[in-house]
Amino acid sequence: MRAQHPRQAPDPSMKVLSKQSQKLPSDLGLLEGTFITPTGSNAPKLSTSLSAFAKFHYQHLKTRLQDRFSLAALYLSSPRRKQTRNFFKRSIKLARKSIAPTAVALHRQMYTAFADGEITTLRDICTDGIYESFRSRLGHRQKGEKVLWELVRYNKGAKLVSHRGAKIPVDGMALRQAVVRISSTQRLTRWVKGKGGELEIVPGSGKEKDVVEYLVLQKMAKGWKENEWQVWGTTTETTLSDVEEWERKRMID
Repeated sequence: MRAQHPRQAPDPSMKVLSKQSQKLPSDLGLLEGTFITPTGSNAPKLSTSLSAFAKFHYQHLKTRLQDRFSLAALYLSSPRRKQTRNFFKRSIKLARKSIAPTAVALHRQMYTAFADGEITTLRDICTDGIYESFRSRLGHRQKGEKVLWELVRYNKGAKLVSHRGAKIPVDGMALRQAVVRISSTQRLTRWVKGKGGELEIVPGSGKEKDVVEYLVLQKMAKGWKENEWQVWGTTTETTLSDVEEWERKRMID
């Protein structure tokens, strides 16, 4: 099972949003240019095209430098913590090492809550877009349907593959997004009421599946006070087509 994020219309710019209201929605979309390094057969090969290979890896390096700069700028823009004169003790705590374990915990909590129909939990741990997607899917369940999500095992350690920051042009408002690669074996079993009123397993459900997900977490700050991490949804590995599309947009802008 995957956390499906709904297709989004183009979001208004940060500046427009800041003029409209200081109360922003929790889902501002995936930060533009988020680069997820492709693996295995998805990675561009030198033998296919030297220019395409060079372009792709140049964008990879450029994005990683931009990511680090965005976090440094966000960190240094935040005020020093109260009751300290230490320049490096800021209100924003990047805490990079804690992000992957947090993603794993939210991953398990989110899918368990969805299977159990715990809408309140989903509201707490999900941003608006993915929450509405889950709510819609729960609303379409058959009456009396039972769902069980099981995590059989995590196949590899969770890995942080992207971590970015952005300031919102409202004083003290900012956001961070992190993408964590999670490889797991899962099982989703569904039962529905049969003709006699007894629960019957849905054919095809209950099978183990190996899944690799790129879970996107988001954390917003208001008044330079950060909220807890929430699940934004999932994304995919970056392709050469993505890089070329970013280039076309830059040329138009």
